[in-house]
Amino acid sequence: MNILLLPNAFKGSLSARETARVLAGILRKNHAVRAYPLSDGGDGFMDFFRTLDPTAKTIFLTAKNAFLKPRRTSFLLLSDGKTAVIETARICGLGSAKKEELDPLGASSYGIGQAILRAAQAGAQTIYVGLGGVACNDGGAGMAAACGARLLDKKNRPLALGAEPLLQLAQVDLTPLRQKVKSVRFYAVADVTNPLLGPKSSAKVFGPQKGATPEQVKILDRAMARWARVVRRASGRDMAHTPSTAAAGAIAAGLYGCFDAQLLLGADFLFQKAHLEEQFDWADLIITTEGKLDRQTFYGKAPLAVLKLAKKHKKPVLFICGQLEEKALLKQPFAPSQIAVLTDFAPDAQTCIQHTAFYLRRAAKAV
Repeated sequence: MNILLLPNAFKGSLSARETARVLAGILRKNHAVRAYPLSDGGDGFMDFFRTLDPTAKTIFLTAKNAFLKPRRTSFLLLSDGKTAVIETARICGLGSAKKEELDPLGASSYGIGQAILRAAQAGAQTIYVGLGGVACNDGGAGMAAACGARLLDKKNRPLALGAEPLLQLAQVDLTPLRQKVKSVRFYAVADVTNPLLGPKSSAKVFGPQKGATPEQVKILDRAMARWARVVRRASGRDMAHTPSTAAAGAIAAGLYGCFDAQLLLGADFLFQKAHLEEQFDWADLIITTEGKLDRQTFYGKAPLAVLKLAKKHKKPVLFICGQLEEKALLKQPFAPSQIAVLTDFAPDAQTCIQHTAFYLRRAAKAV
């Protein structure tokens, strides 16, 4: 049997590349396998580009994580020397955060701005920012501040970093930011289609996974609404209702509104860049993976792109996930043909998270 392996990361456990290696190691004993680790802009974004451009250079730097602690991190400078790839999950990621660290009102995207400036200094004229899997929800305000934007209250005092201080935002001066990155084109590669505000806002849908209580979700929504209004006065760009501006704690909104970035839906963009649809005719079975198969999967994540193409090409899909939210599949036109849930093989969810590779091998042996 010909198996096309298109794994997404198990956030906090295995990268897409590691998942591909584990599954292919078992499946190749009995089947022909082609493996392409995926990313939708979140975890694994840099790995995806490194697969396409093996001679890309890794640039290391120290940047602040979501909780404003300096950490060693990196971005890619592709072999053309003019294109940089930044993965937000590597800098202010949620997967590496401890539960007691979570601070949805105070967490910041400042480190992303530090990486952007370093990439521009390294000669990047085009920067792809992979969006997803972050622990902050400040709309990219910290990122903008790191690049020189002045965020001021009514008394012209600079705001503190984080989402909650944005409730006091009165004006944004983008002139210093624009000067620092004036020769750079930005592409915001988003992992979801949700807009910044509305019923499926960044705060309402993704705030709880960053530790936000129901009351904090309301605060985040108000902060993002003020951020959107003030930035629109400064740049003329509507961050509030543009699709995908909710991505990565709404860092996508900040890139769109402050950096004039073009928004791209990550899964579609990366599938086209790697010409992955051409592989579907070869395959008898498609296998994709994700840490949790839930409603968010169908908001534009990489596995959704797999499911859509599989339906188009009339190919069966085995979806291997760590956990399953069954109600997410109700009335879902792109539901997978088969689902393997790793927690069904493990005694409990925590054991499954700690030993994901072991349970992946068990699932693969059943194929």
